Amino acid sequence: MRWLVVLLVALPAFAHEDCVAGAKHINLNNGSSTADYTGIVRCFDSDTQEETRSMSFLNGKLTGREKRKWNDSEAMEQEYRDGKRHGEYRKYKDGKLTEVSHYVDDRELGEALRYSPSGKLIRKLYRREPDSASTWQNFDEAGRLEEAGCGLQVSREAGLGECKWPGPSPLVFFHPSGQKRAVIELRDGLRHGLTTTFDREGVKSGEARYVKGLRDGLWLELEDGKPRRSIQFVAGERAGEETEFFSDGTKKKVTGWKDRREVKLTEFFQNGAKKFERVVDGEQAIESRFDDDGRLEDRAQFRGRQRFGAHEQFLPDGGLSLRETYTEGRLQGRRQSWFEDGKPEEDSQWQKGNVTTRKRWDSDGGLVEDEAFYEDGSRKKK
Repeated sequence: MRWLVVLLVALPAFAHEDCVAGAKHINLNNGSSTADYTGIVRCFDSDTQEETRSMSFLNGKLTGREKRKWNDSEAMEQEYRDGKRHGEYRKYKDGKLTEVSHYVDDRELGEALRYSPSGKLIRKLYRREPDSASTWQNFDEAGRLEEAGCGLQVSREAGLGECKWPGPSPLVFFHPSGQKRAVIELRDGLRHGLTTTFDREGVKSGEARYVKGLRDGLWLELEDGKPRRSIQFVAGERAGEETEFFSDGTKKKVTGWKDRREVKLTEFFQNGAKKFERVVDGEQAIESRFDDDGRLEDRAQFRGRQRFGAHEQFLPDGGLSLRETYTEGRLQGRRQSWFEDGKPEEDSQWQKGNVTTRKRWDSDGGLVEDEAFYEDGSRKKK
C-alpha cells in the first residue's frame, strides 16, 4: 500500500500588507471590514507596493477568483463560491504551472495534476468519494507510467482487489531508468493471468498469476535469474507451500499453509540437511532441531508460545541426554538427564516450575546430591 502526498502544501507567510476595498483601507483580520461587501479587495506589500493578493467578494463572502503571489517566484489562484473553495485551484513557480486541483464545497474532488519544473506531467489524481474510488497515476519526465492505483489515503495498485483499471492489457509500469518494471495482464480492468516484474537493469525479478484481481497460483521472486522465494496462492490467500532458497538455488525454508495458518515449517542447512522443523496441529506444535548431518538434537512441544508437554534432547548416537515435561510454560513432573555414556546425571521432580526433589550423580556414577525442597526453594533439613 502506498500513501500519496496531498497536492496542496502550506502557504508561506506573507510580508506585511496593506489592503483596500475600493478606496477604503481595511484589515482582513477583522471580519467586519468585509461584512456585506461586494467587490474586489486588493493587498499590496507595504515595502515594495507590489500587489500580493486580489479577492472577489459578494455580500461579504469570497466568491470568484482569488490570486496570491509571494517571494517573487510562487503564486496561486483559487476559485470560491459563498465563502468556500469551489472550482479550480492553480499553483505556479517561476511563472510555470506546477499544480492544478478542483474543489467542491471546500472539499478537494475531481482531477488534480502535478507538473515537474520542466513542465512535464508527473502525477495525475482523480479524487472521488468514497476515497477507495479515487485513482492516481505517476509518470516520469518522458511520460512513461511508473505506477498507478486506487485510493489516496490507503492505496492499492491498479488491477488488484477492487481497483479496476481502464485501458488495454497488458498494463506496463516503468522504472525511472526507462526499463520496464512490471507487465500486467488485465481482464475487465483486474489483474488476470501473468504479471511479470523486472529490476532496474531489465532483468526478470519475478512473476505471479492472478484471477480477477487476486493472486491465484504460483508467485515467484527471482534474483540474478535464480529463484529466491515462491508461494502458492488460492483466491488471494497463501495455500500450499511457501519456499525460500539460498543463492545457489537450494531450499532454505519451506512453510506449509492451510486456511491462512502455518501448518508446517522446515528449515535447511545449505548442504541440504534438515535444520529445524515445526509441525502445527491446532493450538499445539512440535519443534525439532537437527545438526548439519540431519541428526535430531532437540524436540519440544508447545501450546501457543508456551512450552507444553515433553521436551527431549538427544546425544549424537541418538540416545537421550534430557527429558522433561512442561505445563503452561513451567516445569512439571519428572526431569531426567544423562551423560554421554548413558549414565544418569540428574533425576528430579518439579511442581509449577519449582524443584521438589533432586538427585545428581557425577560421571563415575557417584551420588553427589540427594535433596528435597520447600516451595521457596530452600532445602529441607534431614
